Parts: sequence; C-alpha cells; structure tokens
Amino acid sequence: MWTDACGENHFEFWEGVQMDGRTFKSVPLFNVCQEFGTAQVKQACIDLGCYPYAEDLKAIKSECQRQEDSYV
Repeated sequence: MWTDACGENHFEFWEGVQMDGRTFKSVPLFNVCQEFGTAQVKQACIDLGCYPYAEDLKAIKSECQRQEDSYV
C-alpha cells in the first residue's frame, strides 16, 4: 500500500494478505484491511477457518468488528 502526498491510499502498490504461501489481493479486501488492519484480518481468517476470498469478506468483517468491540 502506498500513501501519496495528499494522503490518498493506493491499492496498486498494496502487497495483499499473505496466508499459507498464497497472496490475496482485491479492492474489497484492501478496504477491510484499511478499516481493521491486515493483522486483524488474518486473525479473523484463522478464527473462522477460511481464507480472505470475496465470498467470505462479510463474515471476516463481522469477526473483525466483534474483535474490535471486545477491546472496549
């Protein structure tokens, strides 16, 4: 991921999420990682037993939000 001088984040330079020797990259996944952080997205995937595929992003985002809510 790269942030330009105006503070805009650019997907083109994002390295993606690496899990089990695979790299996952998509704009929706990028947005979830922007919101919660890549490490938390990876942990949610581990907790849910899934990879960050598009069809699982809703569950991953819900798990990330659940984790965030538990910190408060």
